[in-house]
Amino acid sequence: MGKAPGRGFVPAIAFMAFALNMGSSTLTLLTREIGATFFGADNQATVGITSQLSTIGFAAAVVAGVATSILAIRFGHKSLLMSGILLQVISATGAFLAPTFVWLLAFFALEGVGSVLSGIAFITLIGDFVPQQRKAKAVSYVAAVSYLAFFVGARVVPVVADLGTWRYSYLLLALPFAVAALAVSFFGIPSVSHEHKPEVSRKEYVRSFKHIFLNKSATACLVASLFFSGAIGLFAINFLRQQFWSDLSLPQQVQYASYVAMVSTLLFAAGSLAAGRLTNRFGAKTLTLVGTLGDGIFILLLFLAPNLWLAIAFNWLHVWFATTALTALACLALDQVPEARGTMMSLKSVFGNIGNTIAPAIGGALLIWSSYQALGFMLGAMSIVAFAIVLLVSKEPTKRLQLEEENSIKV
Repeated sequence: MGKAPGRGFVPAIAFMAFALNMGSSTLTLLTREIGATFFGADNQATVGITSQLSTIGFAAAVVAGVATSILAIRFGHKSLLMSGILLQVISATGAFLAPTFVWLLAFFALEGVGSVLSGIAFITLIGDFVPQQRKAKAVSYVAAVSYLAFFVGARVVPVVADLGTWRYSYLLLALPFAVAALAVSFFGIPSVSHEHKPEVSRKEYVRSFKHIFLNKSATACLVASLFFSGAIGLFAINFLRQQFWSDLSLPQQVQYASYVAMVSTLLFAAGSLAAGRLTNRFGAKTLTLVGTLGDGIFILLLFLAPNLWLAIAFNWLHVWFATTALTALACLALDQVPEARGTMMSLKSVFGNIGNTIAPAIGGALLIWSSYQALGFMLGAMSIVAFAIVLLVSKEPTKRLQLEEENSIKV
């Protein structure tokens, strides 16, 4: 495990997770404004096209995840973390300056790469340093502060955008917070999270991947991550704007959307903290099952809701179950293959981002050619498939590892 970090280790990880998500609500809240800047139109088709910024970000994240699954064997996790944050600094700068939609796509791709590197490093560092009985709580803290950043951003992004344009969100929020995260990563994270190997043989790379893909439970976690998409937030907000608030002015729509997003992120944060505490009691697999099934059901109901208040209620219920599943599935995957933890979490990111690439790509097409109801059916079905995979194949490793840790301490 290496030298134990100080008490500030988990708070440092939590701060960086918060800082790197401060501007993350910009695309969700200002999709129509961003589209209008480049296409001069504000309609459903524009939303569908602009949503592909999310697609390109997730697609780049898939490539980055594949690369990281190999790099994690060779390089220290702190190096990967700092590289990811630096890319996010560059992305925020580029999003502010982007002269065309193509350039904006390129900078969103950089953000996708950077967020994967930093996100994988956060969880892997927790796996490296934090004792078994505290890992679930540490993971839940990271998830909670990420959602709290979205909560704060949901209020601040519209205010900052009103100063001039949506670009100010990247200049005044995303960029300075990313720079602060880079400084904290340099001073607050131990330099060595595992033995650094100057030369790694091909056999060691192959061995890490074999440990994962020959483990049915680990593979099930990966495939479940593919089907459990996080793309719904982008579409849920725009569904409410078009279906129930279309007669309001654009500033009013953004304001109401930010209120819904604020409550959603509070529920995400509270749900993450609750899941972190319940995981040790009920097991990560049980909570993953409850979360994925509930998420699928309430996504379906959201896009079929006949009125605004039911739609909002179903949206918030989906949020609670989704955050339970997200936290629990991360804990379930983290200890499936401890000897290849960095590679495992990188591959989880790859599979998750493949799903997050497919979902908005198909979702955008469904908005252009069909309806929000068809979109809801697709997203809900994906979560239910994830439920079935975890139920039938995955196993709970936490108790075995806790016993091993206790025995090693006694020895």
